[in-house]
Amino acid sequence: MKISYYKPGDELNIILDEPKDSVLSEISDEIYLRLDPETNEILGLTILNFEERIKNKTQTIPISGHFILSQATKDLIGVT
Repeated sequence: MKISYYKPGDELNIILDEPKDSVLSEISDEIYLRLDPETNEILGLTILNFEERIKNKTQTIPISGHFILSQATKDLIGVT
């Protein structure tokens, strides 16, 4: 998972896997799911006007998912 913020556009992007071509589907005002155009698999989330949304607020964005560690990561942290 990669989370990035693009300040000039006030855009928060959450990418769940390696970046690849996607289509956007607006699920709420200026909140978009990034979907695989062939499978409709969720690839990420984009939130526009992010800084404005959280200004003077304490907010959380609940994210849950299934994660698979690469063998290199398993070796690095000592997991079999």
